[in-house]
Amino acid sequence: MLRILVFDELYSIKLRLEGKLTAQTVPVLTQRWAEVRSRLKGRKAILDLGDVVEADETGRHALAWLVSSGARLGYAHPNVRPFVEDLACDEPGISRFSARIWKRLHMVDCFERWDSPMSRLCRLICSVLPPAWRPCGCRTVES
Repeated sequence: MLRILVFDELYSIKLRLEGKLTAQTVPVLTQRWAEVRSRLKGRKAILDLGDVVEADETGRHALAWLVSSGARLGYAHPNVRPFVEDLACDEPGISRFSARIWKRLHMVDCFERWDSPMSRLCRLICSVLPPAWRPCGCRTVES
């Protein structure tokens, strides 16, 4: 089962996916994407995958198609994070540096040791985000 919540915001429309993204649920997602895409009117579409616990091959292809259709990736559940990281690095319009930061934020454990300049930058970015928006999923950041 897949639940799709749509949040209309001033500068974006967020699609929050919850559940399993499988061959049976992809048609619902594509239908909802068509509805959302018609309402964008210059706004960004953001996919929040924080509650997607499983994605089969068809679901992965659907996510790749959504990204190629203009959807941007948000937070991803640890179960689908490796696939989403690969998609983020291939997303058009994102510099290699931004993709590295995004990938690092999704891979990092905020309680691990932060030694490199890239890790310090990621920690800074994570510290200014509200806890619910932190891509690493942490609730607090060590100083």
